[in-house]
Amino acid sequence: MQDFSEKTRVIPAPTPRAAIVWSGALLCSFLGAAILFDALPGVNWAIWIAAASGSVLLARIAGDKRIELPLAILLAWATVLSFGLAVTGNGFIHFLIIISDAMLLGLAVITVGSEYWRSLSAKLLTAVPILAPFRVWRATVYEAADAPRSISSPRARSLIRGALLSVPLVVILIVLLGNADPVIRWTTDRISAWLPDWSFPPRLLFFLFLLSITLGANSLALRQTDPRLPNLPGLNRTSTVGLTEQRMMLWSAAVVLWIFVVLQISYFIHPPPVAVNSGVTFAEHARRGFGELSFAATIVGAIILVLEYARPSDASEKDRTLLMRLELALLVALELVLFSAFRRVILYEQAYGFTTARLFAQAYMLVMSLVLIALGIEVVRRSVSVAFGRRVAEIALGVFTVLVFWNYEAWIVNRNIDRGVESGKFDLDYARRLSSDAIPTLVARRRELGPEAAASIEKSIVCTRGSTSRRWFEWNRRAEAQQDALLRAHPDPCPRGESLRWWRHVD
Repeated sequence: MQDFSEKTRVIPAPTPRAAIVWSGALLCSFLGAAILFDALPGVNWAIWIAAASGSVLLARIAGDKRIELPLAILLAWATVLSFGLAVTGNGFIHFLIIISDAMLLGLAVITVGSEYWRSLSAKLLTAVPILAPFRVWRATVYEAADAPRSISSPRARSLIRGALLSVPLVVILIVLLGNADPVIRWTTDRISAWLPDWSFPPRLLFFLFLLSITLGANSLALRQTDPRLPNLPGLNRTSTVGLTEQRMMLWSAAVVLWIFVVLQISYFIHPPPVAVNSGVTFAEHARRGFGELSFAATIVGAIILVLEYARPSDASEKDRTLLMRLELALLVALELVLFSAFRRVILYEQAYGFTTARLFAQAYMLVMSLVLIALGIEVVRRSVSVAFGRRVAEIALGVFTVLVFWNYEAWIVNRNIDRGVESGKFDLDYARRLSSDAIPTLVARRRELGPEAAASIEKSIVCTRGSTSRRWFEWNRRAEAQQDALLRAHPDPCPRGESLRWWRHVD
């Protein structure tokens, strides 16, 4: 494995180009410190990600470098995904968006200079948490050390070095002396009031942190010409699984799965009234087992991968063809098993209602189905390439992106209300605990559930101390929609100093 400390080849940049690197980094860092620090998640995250991505692209253009396809795709995907924080109010989805954006931006940093999307592999994701910060901060140190040398005048260089040494000292002294002198305290308070909730020490540290990563990223984009992908080693084939063992495993799995598939098809013609010696009707069995089926499909898919990897190199063409056909038969059976599992979730939802857990189970089945198709393509080609891992990552991230921008919680509430109107069954406690994505729909349709349920929903709208107003850069579409719904359902104004909130736990 290539040592992470291997130096990235850099080309000294002329002063105007270095100024672009510094200007972009300083502007992005100041923007981030102003709208991200101690702020609610909203459009601020998208603004900063777009600014940071644009700064990297501008540095690339300033360095007369080509904007390669991988860099453009990764930065664009990170920017699109970042708008999810302004769309959804689900805190768990917010966390996943931030993690995904960090991985995409880190991957963009370590793939600068790579011209082809196919040069990326899923193995790079394991290197991002270590390699991306290392390269960025190393480039930041280089830029900071090179900044005085890029100025021709010795006096100007001395002034810059003096400023770099003096400014931190002045800030530290002001912070320390502000508690001892009322004039200094008054001055810092006035500056803090002028800036957006500017608390000097922590916000300054946050600004410096953002500067350290944006400056390094811009420097890499400006100076790096050739790709510096880490040389991650492949798995060593320390052992193989014999052809006889592979045939036995594939045959046995194929027979069991296809028996299951044939049984499921036969039940459409003549469904068994009661499971043998269990007292459980077939309808109950049809609603169960979707978790087990998904897990079985995952295990068998992983076994196919292992057998492809552990195949003896001296296998004849006839043996390889037989094994390929067995694997394809298995993959077709797995697709049908996943279809059965998906159908069981639908039946379960019709019987017991819709939940996010059941929806996520269906999303996982969809991802697995697409992954198995990608695996089938590799099997037909007689070898599992590095492209397979990249396709799996693309599929997973694509499905996640759809979930981010689709208000699935409102959809769940709508379906459950439709079901409740017909059957009289509605889990209000569950609906009440959903995020702000679902609350506007629940409040708007509360009267369809009957007077008792409507009164219980209105009881969750309470006046509490504090303000729910957001600053412009904290704007969130679902949070705003929830507040509008609460105001329509509770037209009476709250006492001074209080505002409407949604109370998820009502006795």
